[in-house]
Amino acid sequence: MHLTCTILTLLCFFVGAVSQAEATSYPYPEIGDGKSAIKVPLTLVDGVAVDKNGNVYLSHRSQNRIRKIDLDGIITTIAGNGSAGFAGDGGPALKAALNFPAGLCIDSSDNLFIADRNNHRIRKVDPQGIITTVAGNGTPEWTGDGGFAVEASLNFPSDIVCKNGDELIFSDRSNNRIRKIDSKGIITTIAGMGPPEFGGDYGLAKNAHLKYPFGIEMDDQGNLYIADRGNNRIRKVRPDNTIITVAGDGNHFFSGDYGPASRASLAYPTDVVIDDEGNLYIADRNNNRIRRVDPQGIITTLMGIGEYEYNGDNEVASETTLHLPFVLAMAPNDRLIVVDRSHFRVRQVDLKTGNVKTIAGNGKPLFKGDGGPGLGASLRSPTGIVVAGDGNVIFSDKQNHRIRRVDTKGFIHTVAGTGKQGNEGDGGPAERATLFLPAEMARDKVGNLYVVSPVGRGSIIRKISLDGKITMFAGMGGHGNKGDGGKAHDAAFSMLKDITLDPAGNMFVVDYTNRNIRKITPDGTISTIAPEAINNLPDPEVHINGIAVDKTGNVFFSDSGSSKIRKISPAGKITTFAGNGDFEDSGDGGPAIDAGIRSPGGLLFGPEGDLYVIEETSNRIRKINKEGIIQAVAGRGLPGYSGDGGRAVTALLKAPYRMAFDDAGNLYFTDRDNNRIRKIDKNGIITSIAGNENIGWMQDGLEVRITVHNFP
Repeated sequence: MHLTCTILTLLCFFVGAVSQAEATSYPYPEIGDGKSAIKVPLTLVDGVAVDKNGNVYLSHRSQNRIRKIDLDGIITTIAGNGSAGFAGDGGPALKAALNFPAGLCIDSSDNLFIADRNNHRIRKVDPQGIITTVAGNGTPEWTGDGGFAVEASLNFPSDIVCKNGDELIFSDRSNNRIRKIDSKGIITTIAGMGPPEFGGDYGLAKNAHLKYPFGIEMDDQGNLYIADRGNNRIRKVRPDNTIITVAGDGNHFFSGDYGPASRASLAYPTDVVIDDEGNLYIADRNNNRIRRVDPQGIITTLMGIGEYEYNGDNEVASETTLHLPFVLAMAPNDRLIVVDRSHFRVRQVDLKTGNVKTIAGNGKPLFKGDGGPGLGASLRSPTGIVVAGDGNVIFSDKQNHRIRRVDTKGFIHTVAGTGKQGNEGDGGPAERATLFLPAEMARDKVGNLYVVSPVGRGSIIRKISLDGKITMFAGMGGHGNKGDGGKAHDAAFSMLKDITLDPAGNMFVVDYTNRNIRKITPDGTISTIAPEAINNLPDPEVHINGIAVDKTGNVFFSDSGSSKIRKISPAGKITTFAGNGDFEDSGDGGPAIDAGIRSPGGLLFGPEGDLYVIEETSNRIRKINKEGIIQAVAGRGLPGYSGDGGRAVTALLKAPYRMAFDDAGNLYFTDRDNNRIRKIDKNGIITSIAGNENIGWMQDGLEVRITVHNFP
C-alpha cells in the first residue's frame, strides 16, 4: 500500500520461470495470467505495492493470490494457489494457500511480505520464491508481545511497512493496535491499547486508542501514519513515540476542503501514502474520494466527485468518479496508484498532469471464486447436488441464488443464475436468468438438470437443458395441491422438499407441507402416489424429507416425524424399511429395522445397491446395505468442521443435506452449514472440493448498506 524502495528482481525472475515450467500444474486461463491486466477481471483487491522499477503487486483477495503487473502491463500470479486456507510454508509460494491477503511490502533484501489477513499471519516470500510465516500462530487473539512473532496471536493483520531493512510494522486491525517485529523476530506493540475507541492524542502512542486501523505508511523522517478507519481520522506516531491526529475530526462525513485537515471530515479512510514532497494522500473510502494534505496541513480533493457511477478515465483526476477507493501506493515518476475497489479496477494518477488511466481490471467482477479453485470460492447454504457424466459436480448455491459446478480440474464456475433474486429468464440462457433460493436438484439420464425454487407459499421446478437453456417445468399453478391428471406445468405445490428420477424418466417429488409424493411422467402428466396408504400411516406426524427409487420401482422416503424410512412398492403398499422410531442414533452394525435413525433426510442409492441416509440434525451419513445392516459412513454426530484428509467416519459435518455419486463410486455431499462441498472416496477418505470458512452472501466488492455496531 506504499512506495517500496527496493527491486524484486530475483523474485520476479524466479516466478516467471516457475510459471512457464509448471504451466500444466497451474493452468489459470480463467484468471488471466499472461494477459494484459486491463482485460482481466479482478473484483476485490485489498493490497498494493510498487517496486522502484514500476512493477505493481496486488493482493487479489477474490482469488487468494498475489499478482504482478509488469512494465508491459502483463499480469501474472506470483503467490497463492487460489484456495482459501493456510498451507505451503517451506515450499514454493505458487503452491501455497492464502486467505484473503491484504497489505504488501518489499524489504531491502527483496523479500515480499504479505498480510495474510484471515490466516492471522504475516508471511514472507523470499527471492527464491519460498514462502514462510514470520508472524502469527493462526489464532485470532492478542498475545505474544515481548516474544517471538511467530508464536504471537494476531487478529486480521491488514497492512505492512518494511522499515530500515530488517524491521516490519503492521496494523493488527481487530486488535486495534500497530505492532512491530524487530530484526531478531521479537514482536511489540507501538500504538494502541486494544479497546476500539478514540483517545490519547499528544501522549505516548502505546497508551492511545485506535479503532480498526487499516492502512499505514512511514515517511523518511520516521513518522508513522495510520488510517484510523473506525475513528474517521488519520493519526501520526512521531519519532518520539507520541501520537497526534493530522486529518479528520471524527465525523463520518465529507467536509473541510481548503481548510485545516484536522478540522475536515473523512468517512472510513482505509489507506495513506506520502510522496517525496511531503504530501499525504488518503483513501477516503466512503466519500468516494482521494484527499490530499499538503505539508502545511491544508486538505483538498485530488480525485473523485463523491458520486460512484463510473465515468471512465479522464484528463482531470478531480472529475473522475471512484467507488469505495480502498488502497494506495506511490509509483516512480510521481504516479499514484489507486485501487478503485468497487469499480473493479486499479487506476493510476499522474500527479504532474492529473491524467487518469486504468492499469488493471476490466470493470467486470468475478463471483466469489468463479474461475479459480473450488476451495477458494465462497458458498452460502449449498443444498442440492448432482454429478454429470463428465465428472463435473453441480450444486445449488442456495443463498447466492446460483447453480455452480466444480470441474474435474477443481475449478469452480457458475452455470445458472446472475445472483439476483427472482425466477425470470425462461426461454433464454440459464446463466443470464435469475434464480430464487435454488435448492433440491435432479439430473435425468440425458443430462438435463431440474431445480426446485420457492415462489410465495408454493414451489416451482425449472429445467436447464444441455444447451444451457432454462424453462419452467412444473408448478405454475400456484400454492396448493391441485393438478393431478393434468400437466405438471400447471400443477400447484406447497413446499417441495426433494426430487428424484427413476430409470424410466419418471420424476418423484416430495411435497413436505402437503405430506404427499407426486409423480411426473415423461410426458408431463402428474399424479399422487399411494395417497391413502400415506394418510393411514399409524404415526401421528408424517414429515416426508428425502426420496429415492430403486431399480425395480420401489420408492423409499425418509419420514423425519417418525424417525423411520418407509418403502412404497409399485403396487402402492407401504412398509417400514429402517428405523425403530427412537429419536436417537443407535444400532450401527446391526439390522437397520432395529436402529435408531434420528430425523432421516436425504436418501440415495449407491452403485452397489446400498441405501445412503443423511441425518441432518445428527450431522451424520449412514448406509443400509443389501442385507439390511446399517453402518456409519461419515460424521461423529457432533456439529463442526474437521477431518479432511482422514477417515470420513471420524470427521465433523454440519447439517449435511443431499448426496450424489460419480461413475467411479465417489460420494459427494453438500455440507450445508459448513458452506462446503465434500467428497468421500471409495476408501472412506473425506476431502473438501469447494467452499471455505469465508462466508458471503453478495457479489464481492459491492457495498453493503448495513450498519453493524463495532464490526471489526
